[in-house]
Amino acid sequence: MFIVGIETQFKAWHSIPLPDGTIEPEHEHFWAVEVEVRGDAPSKGGMVINFAQLKSRLLDVTAKLNETVLNESDYFKDKCPTAENVAVYIFDRLEPTLPDNIRLKSIRVSEQVGCWAIYSKE
Repeated sequence: MFIVGIETQFKAWHSIPLPDGTIEPEHEHFWAVEVEVRGDAPSKGGMVINFAQLKSRLLDVTAKLNETVLNESDYFKDKCPTAENVAVYIFDRLEPTLPDNIRLKSIRVSEQVGCWAIYSKE
């Protein structure tokens, strides 16, 4: 089995409740997204999946978040737009777009350097 990955970024704003009950002011992040997929031995072409095709699928998902206030999207109306929930959002939308022989291993979402969440169904 091979694991391959890609990454991208998008810009979005959010505001989340803090443990003391206050809500932090709306602020911007350049969210980094890393995708890992797994598959068996490469096809005749020597690859598990074409990086450009995988990235295109990821960009289709993140385009709906780019340049938005996450709190205002339908998905986050009743969910806090944390890095954890953004990772679930991306996973659930990217997974069905993959070929049958490819499995989505994980999504890693970083709000900033050193702060990330990883979501996986494994």
